[in-house]
Amino acid sequence: MTKTEQIRLTKIYTQSQLQSPYSSWRFSHRFWVFQRERVPIIALLTIGLVATAAVAKISHNFDWTRVLIATLMSSLYFLQIRLADEPKDFEHDNKYHPNRPVQRGLITLKELARAKNLTITLFIGLACLTGSLMVVAVAVLQQLFSYLTRHEFFIRDWLRKHFFIYQYSHYLQLLILSWLSVTILQIQPLHEQIVYFGYILALIAPIESSRTIGGVDEKQADDRYSFKLGTGVALASFLAVTLIMIGYTLYLIGHTAGNLNPILLIPGLLVIAVAAIRYEHNPITKNAEALNVAALIMYLCSAGTLLLS
Repeated sequence: MTKTEQIRLTKIYTQSQLQSPYSSWRFSHRFWVFQRERVPIIALLTIGLVATAAVAKISHNFDWTRVLIATLMSSLYFLQIRLADEPKDFEHDNKYHPNRPVQRGLITLKELARAKNLTITLFIGLACLTGSLMVVAVAVLQQLFSYLTRHEFFIRDWLRKHFFIYQYSHYLQLLILSWLSVTILQIQPLHEQIVYFGYILALIAPIESSRTIGGVDEKQADDRYSFKLGTGVALASFLAVTLIMIGYTLYLIGHTAGNLNPILLIPGLLVIAVAAIRYEHNPITKNAEALNVAALIMYLCSAGTLLLS
């Protein structure tokens, strides 16, 4: 860590203090409110369980213990990302999001740092619980890369001036997480691992794309795809990765000689279409957030379709 970064972290950890009325609340209550606003744990567990169970079932290698461990580890890692991002984005959020939990004094950066360390411990503990050296090795690699992203590869100022490099350098951790999931599920042989690795990435892509698409009414729009690419291209990119996800779902059903049941895909597509039309006509933050919700629904519909096939 550079001396400049050490000074910055010392400063922001000092600035982050509990405010009234939250200072009288128990930590458990305050953390529950934080996660509900910033990274809903129940939603993470739900979408993780549906996708992991679908992959395990259709790969003919279903085991509840491995499914649950893969679900818990992926959910813990997404929680860890959020906890690690709070100090990274502290100054930015002070300026543009003063009502977020840390900014309004609901919870402090020091408390979130302790929660992050506990999350890492549980993550590694679950990896060890599998009894697989390969799973432990990939989990350790995941944490090493997470360390680099937390410190923004030790080139914070340069990286933040290059939006796409910043975004995609951080997306690399999702590749490792996807490989970790198929490793936990013990999918074999290697070419089948690659097939399901690609599917997990295809599920994640629309959610990540919609999460950062942004609205033109946002003051912070210069760090959103809508500003960098224009709303039309940003929306088209989101729709493209969503179609890839749907196409991959159909491919896997054919790949495993399953039976397509479109009962979930059709309403999912309708939700995506409505959200996309609303955003195209009025690309504001509210409609961008609706795209993110639509992406989550489509994710569940795609994974659910695999479970029903």
